Amino acid sequence: MGTKYDKHAPFYAQPSVAGSFVFDTDRKKYLPRKMLYDQEFNRDAIRRAEPRVALCVASFLQKLDRYTQTEGPINLSNAFLCMTVDAVTGFMYQKSYGALEADDFNSEFLILEKDFVKMMQWPLYLPRTFAFLFTSIERLPGWVHKKWLRGIVAQKGLWNMCENRIKYIHSCLAKQNQDSPRTVFDTTLKPDPEKQHSVTPVKHVVADAVSFVMAGSDTSAFTLQVAVFNLLYSKPDFLDRIKRELRGVIHEKDTFVQWNVLEKLPYLVRCASRATVKESLRLSYGVPGRLPRVVPKDTVLCGTLIKTGTVISSSIYVHNMNPSVFPEPERFLPERWLENDPQLDKNMVSFSRGSRICLGMNLAYCVLYLTLAHLLRWYDLQLHETTKADMEWKDSFVSMMKGSLRVTVKRIPSDATSKQSLPTEKA
Repeated sequence: MGTKYDKHAPFYAQPSVAGSFVFDTDRKKYLPRKMLYDQEFNRDAIRRAEPRVALCVASFLQKLDRYTQTEGPINLSNAFLCMTVDAVTGFMYQKSYGALEADDFNSEFLILEKDFVKMMQWPLYLPRTFAFLFTSIERLPGWVHKKWLRGIVAQKGLWNMCENRIKYIHSCLAKQNQDSPRTVFDTTLKPDPEKQHSVTPVKHVVADAVSFVMAGSDTSAFTLQVAVFNLLYSKPDFLDRIKRELRGVIHEKDTFVQWNVLEKLPYLVRCASRATVKESLRLSYGVPGRLPRVVPKDTVLCGTLIKTGTVISSSIYVHNMNPSVFPEPERFLPERWLENDPQLDKNMVSFSRGSRICLGMNLAYCVLYLTLAHLLRWYDLQLHETTKADMEWKDSFVSMMKGSLRVTVKRIPSDATSKQSLPTEKA
């Protein structure tokens, strides 16, 4: 995870996102590209972008209201993914994809995205084999892809969607269109020569966009599933405590409390809501599998000499499941975070560490806090035909549930008059 260890090239040479700095193996090339994006993803930038994230959360909650009227079950796994896709694309482009507009949360984008993730794991874990196969498969007729190789169709669909948006942004920048809202790609697409910014090919920026959508939407949706399922399945008393906390903050019907307001409340330092977010992140892992690096020079680790050029791996799963730091690591125990033990935060690496730390960490926290706070404050959820086996996960480079989280929804009544209502503008 340190800056001196380059990524292992065969593992990260992914044709589906070729050119993305996220998969760049040379840290000397990676860091300048990353620095152009850092200013767009820091805490201040996310706080400025929070109204757009809030619009997506509001749209998600308003759609849930339809299910409170029918009392029918809802696939919350799909709903969370639609919401996070819209939140991430809205933040990136200042225009959401519109996944939440799909009936029953069955967005076409969601289907493409799931198929793409399922395909992505194979070239990552078998890079040499699939480097050859991928090139050969791409040459096959389109009807073959549609019938038997949906992952290829999904990859092209995601690429085309991101490419259209990036080309539109690039065109607006070239025309110096003052009416166009600022996006996270502006600095990269229009670098400042006085600051010695390097010029990045447009197709590489498209690859960055694909990486951002995949990394930002899947991981946050997975964490939300972990939180809600475990609270309903094994922690009803802790859920009641969260609801009591939220009633002390969100007093009125449809009141919308911002992320930075939640963070400033003094009792949140030891509150159940924060503990739930932390424990859900611990059990989400982000990218759970091996992340190979190349040893730059002879190194002694635990008394063993590791030669220059040796490929070593780190795993978020291994760190987050360390029983010496997290007793009973397989259990969902949010109360472990209530004592503010600094060793817990130090040893949880869901967002990685060092120069390769997840660029979207602040955006993820914003989405998680806003969604969980307002969902649990205003809705009573009950599991519907969802078992622990459904919530077992598999490694598809990112974590994916084997089944779906299905719930029934009831609105918590409130007689108070709203002073600050949820945003209603279309995200």
